[in-house]
Amino acid sequence: MKQAAMAAVIAAGLSAVCSCDRGNRITGTLDMEGGDSLEVYVYDAVTNELAARDTIVAVNGKAGIDIKRDEDRMMFVYIVPIHQVTAPSPVFLLPGDRLRISGKAGDPVFSGSEIYDGLARFDGFRHIKAEIDSLYSRAGKIAENDIIGKQSLNAEYDRLTAKRDSIYAQYIKENPNDLTSGYLTLFMDPAKGLDSYNLLGSTVKESAMGELLDMVAKSFTDIVIREKNKMNIQPGKPAPDFSLKGTDGKEYTLASFKGKYVLLDFWGEWCYWCMKGMPDMKKYYEKYKDQIEFVGINCRDSEETWQKTVREEGLVWTNLFNGDDTGLLNKYAVEGFPTKILIDKEGKIVEVFVGESEDLYTKLDELF
Repeated sequence: MKQAAMAAVIAAGLSAVCSCDRGNRITGTLDMEGGDSLEVYVYDAVTNELAARDTIVAVNGKAGIDIKRDEDRMMFVYIVPIHQVTAPSPVFLLPGDRLRISGKAGDPVFSGSEIYDGLARFDGFRHIKAEIDSLYSRAGKIAENDIIGKQSLNAEYDRLTAKRDSIYAQYIKENPNDLTSGYLTLFMDPAKGLDSYNLLGSTVKESAMGELLDMVAKSFTDIVIREKNKMNIQPGKPAPDFSLKGTDGKEYTLASFKGKYVLLDFWGEWCYWCMKGMPDMKKYYEKYKDQIEFVGINCRDSEETWQKTVREEGLVWTNLFNGDDTGLLNKYAVEGFPTKILIDKEGKIVEVFVGESEDLYTKLDELF
């Protein structure tokens, strides 16, 4: 039940003149409830950068849609009623697509492209979507304190997603060179999605959707590896080794800190909670620096940003650079930031702390 959040950057200028056949277009009319207006956002599907934004004002309860693009890349278009609370699904717009939109603004219908015409013909997609939509509707009405009701809905959701993946996988197996199969692969759970990605034919993988599919397959692979490695990142298990560069340019491994307790802190300057927790990290480093080695492992920042942040924030403990590499994150089954892993003098995991909380510092006070 997750939806990707839209990027915050805003750029003007939705319409672009279509000068050749590759131009993409969405046209039609939507019924608007209560005379609402629409916000339209266009994103590059691979970089997630906002390419355009516009507002469409409804007239007499109708909103006329005429979105024109002229790109040779796949785009995501979000068409959002201004007062809609839930995040919409992205509209897939490929080079040369001429999409038609109709129906209600909160539940639009698309036709005119290989993806959406394929979905319209696929009975299994419509049926499972209706079941999952019904579950979402029930979830929105459940009381906050209804624990049993929530557990029941979660179990039902797990059942429906397994059913969905089975239905999608069969379609993909039978239609490996159909762009609709590429679309379905993106919405599967990682393990099943990875299996289905490997079944896709060259027509799909070499299409404008191919780059996004490759990125998602890489993400699926990382998730599957992390899930497998969770069993190894448990108290009493040996901590995986690594070799990373420090701010001094030297290479450090876990063995570099042998004989001392070690606290690995997977963090990034981009991570609000990582940075919010730094004052407490500084306080406890000063308190116990003779008994434990703090080792910051920076992730997803540029090397320049990492060096600058370490310097300006006064992070005086050992700081190592991991960048965009996912190998070490997969080894340590890191799913969220910050993740802090406490390791004893023998190199065994004591405890894993996900997110910023007092539990870590309570544990340090108990140990020392």
